[in-house]
Amino acid sequence: MIDKKTVYKITSQIPRGKVATYGIIAKLSGTASPRAVGGLLHKNPDPKKIPCHRVVNSKGEVAENFAFGGKRGQIERLRREGVEINGGGLDLTKHLWHPNQLFLMYTGLLKKYGEPGPWPWWGQGKPHHREEIAFGAILTQNTSWRNVEKALENLKKEKVCTIRGIYKMGEADCHKLKTLIRPAGFYNQKADYLYGFCKYVVENAKSLENFFKSPVDVARERLLNLRGIGKETADTILLYVGDKPVFVIDAYTKRFVEKHKLKTNLNYDDLQNFFTKNLAQDVNFYQDFHALIVRWAKDK
Repeated sequence: MIDKKTVYKITSQIPRGKVATYGIIAKLSGTASPRAVGGLLHKNPDPKKIPCHRVVNSKGEVAENFAFGGKRGQIERLRREGVEINGGGLDLTKHLWHPNQLFLMYTGLLKKYGEPGPWPWWGQGKPHHREEIAFGAILTQNTSWRNVEKALENLKKEKVCTIRGIYKMGEADCHKLKTLIRPAGFYNQKADYLYGFCKYVVENAKSLENFFKSPVDVARERLLNLRGIGKETADTILLYVGDKPVFVIDAYTKRFVEKHKLKTNLNYDDLQNFFTKNLAQDVNFYQDFHALIVRWAKDK
């Protein structure tokens, strides 16, 4: 059975100035029929995010009945992106997209596990709101996620699982905050970390939305200057809470790289640079790929 989400995900990654064939998309998505890929792309729900105009047939010819403006519409879009077209065809030797090894690994994981969806991924629970995800990123240090969930549940029962809720509780009664997050372990330190994070956001940005209006490097530096927030925690918050294109390097990512012998140097910055250089900077793509790596690692 054809997985339309996988077809759309892969098509969304065809870079500007390049094209893929229906056969390539079929192979990458695990679809038996290139014709079925064409049928799905004809029903493309979001042409801006899913550039189906970058898909042509095996001869390099555009679609006679391109759904968004016909043959002429597809040609015009491709020409605007620097693709040379003579008549209704193009030179595949010049413009064909060749996905690299890392992207092929992504498609393999996507075919195996499917689209992760929002955190906590694969429908394992009700999607968490952004502030809750940030708290989880801080609390999950040196403990299991199951313990973090217990701590978050305590905060929710007390109706303080928000930036302002934790800020106010930290101002009034930090001992109570420590009691609520006790299941996550190291609760004395983590209460300070949570309160410090919320205090900074409230007193300096008023809200998370305002905080993330800063350029990504500025927001990252501000997070790293907060007590208890290191590179992995900061990047998790940037990627999943701030929707910033920052690839998270955690123990699962390092295990994935080591297992597949992608790099011998497992230094955080070097690994992050490796992923960033070899993948298009796309927030949803980074989120999905990281989630798939975590799923892969937990299956081992």
